[in-house]
Amino acid sequence: MIANWDVKYETNISEIDSQHKKLFRLINQIESIFEENKTHLSNHTKLLIDAVSELEDYTISHFLIEERVMELNQYPELEAHKKQHDRFTDKILELKKRLTTGNLVTDDAELNQFFSDLIQFLRLWLSNHILKEDMNYKPFIKLVL
Repeated sequence: MIANWDVKYETNISEIDSQHKKLFRLINQIESIFEENKTHLSNHTKLLIDAVSELEDYTISHFLIEERVMELNQYPELEAHKKQHDRFTDKILELKKRLTTGNLVTDDAELNQFFSDLIQFLRLWLSNHILKEDMNYKPFIKLVL
């Protein structure tokens, strides 16, 4: 099921909301590739790896901008928030490494399980992070980049 943007995710910080929307689109892109090719995922590994890499790169960029906004506004929970970002980034790097090394890319059943788990993880993490953690900094933001 494709994850849809909803007003409940809005921080009312236009740059952050725009980036969050793009993160939803990137996750949906991975899910679309998965759903369209789930019977022969091993024939589409480059496309899938590229989509995961794009999500990884964009997420890192987003985190840096979000952290800079929190820093500018002296958000008191900045360090804890950064640690959550770091854990997510580490998890994505670990999953990407697992995807690009070994025999996973040649085993359709393993790839199917991997991407099913990845998509579920991404959806839950993004939704929970925005609704819980990002909403916590919302009242503190007065200055934006």
